Amino acid sequence: MPPWIGAVPAVLLVGGLSLVSLWGLIGRSFRPGLLVGAPLGLDAWRSVMSDGSFWAAVGFTLRTALVATALSVALSIPLGRALQRGTPALRSMMGLQIPVPHLVVGALAIAWIGPAGLVDRLVGVEGLIGSRFGWGVVLVYVVKEVPFLTILVATALDPATSDLEEAVRGLGGNRWDRWRTVILPSIAQPLTVGTVIVAAFVVGATEVPLAVGPLSPDAMTTYGLTLGRLRGPIARADEAVALVSTTVVVAAIASVGFVLLGRFRRVR
Repeated sequence: MPPWIGAVPAVLLVGGLSLVSLWGLIGRSFRPGLLVGAPLGLDAWRSVMSDGSFWAAVGFTLRTALVATALSVALSIPLGRALQRGTPALRSMMGLQIPVPHLVVGALAIAWIGPAGLVDRLVGVEGLIGSRFGWGVVLVYVVKEVPFLTILVATALDPATSDLEEAVRGLGGNRWDRWRTVILPSIAQPLTVGTVIVAAFVVGATEVPLAVGPLSPDAMTTYGLTLGRLRGPIARADEAVALVSTTVVVAAIASVGFVLLGRFRRVR
């Protein structure tokens, strides 16, 4: 029996519920107005796609996702190498950060580096929380996701990897040779999976942009909330368009991840 067979019921349940919700959103996006029996149309899609605020939200979301994911990956590789040589207790301490909700980290960021926060009072740090570039959002995601990716890297670098490194060193290989032939092939698959998870979460999350993001531009997930606040229930179809668009971006990120995983398998 394949080892993944036990996960099939959970995947079917979660996937089925997600598809039902997505189908409802798609249907709502084609039915402007407040009446359930309203005629189908593309009015909401035209309205959102012609709105400059929506495209500003897309740019903000992709920018913060790219920067936060790239920084998290860049930090997790050397930290994972260090954690590989650390004790099990150190790995457990790193893992304590993973279940902490993003909103808690966002609240701590506001308390520490927000206006009149502790760090702001001591050294005068300004402009991170509420930054139009999204530096506050990036900071929260980096703090949250680096431990997750670090543990993935450290787990992939098992004792066999260390033995291969020693073999390459004994054959005269330098640090770049060890990285190219041993370290990178070992961490490529788990790090790709972790990177896709982080990027998809950054795109699809709501609480962090609401807590530490700017008032403008919105993120893709908060764009619909802003419409609802400004226009009330009549904006429900437009909100659905924004959420469907977010789902499409997340699906595109996942597709890129699957393609990269397939290439890594062929290389190995």
